[in-house]
Amino acid sequence: MCGRYTHALTWSDIVRLYELTLPEVGPREHRQTWNAAPTQPLPIIRPIEGGGRELIIAGWGLIPGWLKNLDEKAVSTINARAESVRDKPTFRQSFERRRCLVPATGWYEWQKVGPKKRPIYMRATAEPFAFAGIWDRWAGNGGPGFISYAIVTTDAAPSVSAYHHRMPVVLEAAQFDQWMRGTPDEAAALMRPYAGALEAWEVSARVNGPKLNDPDLMRPVDAAAAAAPVRPPTGMTGTLL
Repeated sequence: MCGRYTHALTWSDIVRLYELTLPEVGPREHRQTWNAAPTQPLPIIRPIEGGGRELIIAGWGLIPGWLKNLDEKAVSTINARAESVRDKPTFRQSFERRRCLVPATGWYEWQKVGPKKRPIYMRATAEPFAFAGIWDRWAGNGGPGFISYAIVTTDAAPSVSAYHHRMPVVLEAAQFDQWMRGTPDEAAALMRPYAGALEAWEVSARVNGPKLNDPDLMRPVDAAAAAAPVRPPTGMTGTLL
């Protein structure tokens, strides 16, 4: 699964990397994060008429629009498994009609080591990349409602499968439109383990606290790397797998 990720991108980064159409000023809620967690308001990118793309802020944890009462909400809606996203009622309509990009710079997984788990930070070396996402709008009892999303996951790539058996569906720039605008079959063809280069390194257990949010969360725990100054994500050192 994918339960935490980083979105260390400024508004100008997003406009440039994801080729947004408008606006030049980002939404008030947009901010960089090094510890994106479920239920938080986070950015997603969706297509607009005329071939453009827009960024909106949505809650992480998809709530299907047909749900009558929030008390009925399923617990695990932050991820949608590639193997069942086309069939499960919670996700089926969103996959068919409302696919989006989830801007990201990396993600965390927890590797089981005996009775404990150690956090591992992973990222694709391609720039930009995004997670495959789906979204929906829940309007409740005629109120203003809100938009939420889920990240689509698949089997882990062989290079990182020793850390965790699942990973987000990672898309590169050439695949963005196929995911958002393609037919369901064309989009489904992208739901596979990432074939590009990945980096991974162990990080501090500080990331376990969802309220902590700073670049140090990505710092490698080995002494040599930890002694280096903290840099933006594009400059972070790690192990190329």
